[in-house]
Amino acid sequence: MSKKVGIILGATRGIGRALAAQLAEIWGNDGIVYATARREADAEELAETLGRSGLQCRTLLFDLSSPSDPERIAQEIGNRHGGVDVVVQNGAYMPRAGVPALDDARPMIAANSHGTLRVLRAFLPLLRGNGRIVVVASSLGVLNKLPDHLRTRFISAEADPDAVNRILDDYVELVEAGTAKAAGWPDWVNIPSKIGQVAVTRAFALQAKADGKLPAGALINIANPGVTLTDATRDFMGTVFRREDAQTPEQAAKSLLWLATLPDGTAYPYAQLVEHQRIIPFRDHGLSNSH
Repeated sequence: MSKKVGIILGATRGIGRALAAQLAEIWGNDGIVYATARREADAEELAETLGRSGLQCRTLLFDLSSPSDPERIAQEIGNRHGGVDVVVQNGAYMPRAGVPALDDARPMIAANSHGTLRVLRAFLPLLRGNGRIVVVASSLGVLNKLPDHLRTRFISAEADPDAVNRILDDYVELVEAGTAKAAGWPDWVNIPSKIGQVAVTRAFALQAKADGKLPAGALINIANPGVTLTDATRDFMGTVFRREDAQTPEQAAKSLLWLATLPDGTAYPYAQLVEHQRIIPFRDHGLSNSH
């Protein structure tokens, strides 16, 4: 029997690193986990750290903002192993504290929405039966953060990921024209970015199933890990988040691991935003019990 193959995109630090280590530990000699970093020095440090733990983990270079990197890295995995069992898209362009939307909107949408869609398209053909794809996003990515006319646009694009990205491209143009707030968009760029990431993943998942391109038993979902103290969130503690509510990356990774390793034959959740094994409805915010 061939080994299981997993890849954690965005594993240099924080939740991604913890998740790569936990998945490799669970699989042991029955699997191999790839962990990606954007810079060579980070990849070397990551490989050294994981290697000291004796884990079956390898590192690859990957930049979510690069238009060619998803296809390149998927081809590399395909050439080596012929398929993949677990893909976790944990990479993201994070907002910067005190930086206006004008500076962050374009790179955030380019990476988080367009980049995520490129990852999904590159890896779906490699996904094995009962494979799992998880995109790490946020509970901010729900439609109650928007006025009705913008919600309607996203709902109309529900099974068309390219249409979702066109909405986000329109948002970027409005930000750069200084008219995004007048058009109803939230001030903080992270909210449109996360709504876009959730929406594009849901649309891709629904389209893949409708088109018959989803392997038997495979699942595509979005995960909200919850408030976690990492390098990316540290500057927002006390303003957007409360430090006393924050988890460690290792704690956050466990809930992602549950979603990424759901048993064979599991049919639900699918195309859902999941937090700690519970569904966060995309259209109407609020928690409901998962099935």
